[in-house]
Amino acid sequence: MANEQFRLIDLIDDMCEGKDVFFRSVRLVEDIMSHDIKTLTLDDTVEVCLKFMKDYKVRHVPIMEIPTEKDGKPYFVGIVSQRDLFRQISPYVGKIGEKETDLKAMRQTLGQVVTRNPKSASPQTPIPDMITFMVEDRIDMVPVLDDGDMVGIVTSADIVKLFVRLGAIRQLHVKAGKAGEAPQGGNSKNKQLLDLLSGGSNEVVDVLSSVLRTVEDVMTDQVVSLEEQDNLAKAMDVMQEGKFRHVPIVDKQGRLTGIVSDRDILRYLPMRSRQSQVQTARSAGTSAEIFRSKLFDVAPEDASLGLSVKSIMSQEIVHVLPTCSFYDAVKMLHEMKISCLPVVDDEKKLRGIVTATDVMRGLLAAYKLTEKSEV
Repeated sequence: MANEQFRLIDLIDDMCEGKDVFFRSVRLVEDIMSHDIKTLTLDDTVEVCLKFMKDYKVRHVPIMEIPTEKDGKPYFVGIVSQRDLFRQISPYVGKIGEKETDLKAMRQTLGQVVTRNPKSASPQTPIPDMITFMVEDRIDMVPVLDDGDMVGIVTSADIVKLFVRLGAIRQLHVKAGKAGEAPQGGNSKNKQLLDLLSGGSNEVVDVLSSVLRTVEDVMTDQVVSLEEQDNLAKAMDVMQEGKFRHVPIVDKQGRLTGIVSDRDILRYLPMRSRQSQVQTARSAGTSAEIFRSKLFDVAPEDASLGLSVKSIMSQEIVHVLPTCSFYDAVKMLHEMKISCLPVVDDEKKLRGIVTATDVMRGLLAAYKLTEKSEV
């Protein structure tokens, strides 16, 4: 979040001055959007974009058009995602088996790849509204437009970061004691801070406690998993049917051995044909798209579909126990820059999964509960 406007010390200072706090002040997209926007143009290439993403550690890039008029200013056109790029290039790029056509694909301009007119928000869009359509439409990055000009962006990582900061405030409640009770040691400063946070009641604490629970309370426990011998075709099917991005891989005993993401799969699919790209462009926006359909578009006889998930899965998996606090899990997502955490028991048997989408749903619930408490 740009300018670090939500540093905890600044928030405490505001509370001590009697200013409204968190849910009262952090309500609109402009309160959380990043202003430090890194962009490319329609004339940049796929190769340039891949390097750009690697250098800046981003997975989405806003694309600008540069007017030919001298007095014209660049304007926002659309978004290119890492997923889009993976379907534009061959898995053989930079490896044995690379062809001239593979190199040509790297030289494609982003004008051939960009997703135009993506769903956007305005600075005045309420945060709950933005989170709602991010969750419902499986969107990871939202451009923020003001009169057509891009003024910021919000990513799912920003929402996770916001949740972490909210959780840090809750830790002050825990240290200070329960609302209405004298803190241990008679620390009047902590008591004053607690009263400012809770407004002399348990409402805010109740809202936070309803969200920041154990992983077991929040995780998806009916998680779909695959076994190591299953292939990419099956992984794609279960992702499309369930509209999710990660599939845990287990052995015969149900123990977690790996995880496969949609990005992992896209890396191994062949480059999409030009005809397929044109057909997708013509049909865009005309009907409800099957989840990942354009990205998973591949001939049914393609050899890549027969690859085992074991051959492409990530084996170094960060996971948690069901008793892990939800706040600690969210901190792990934020600090390790990952988007999911499998949940296992003491024998490493899969019990569930927690994702960045769960975090967004949790924060959305907190906002809604706060709104009810103010009615």
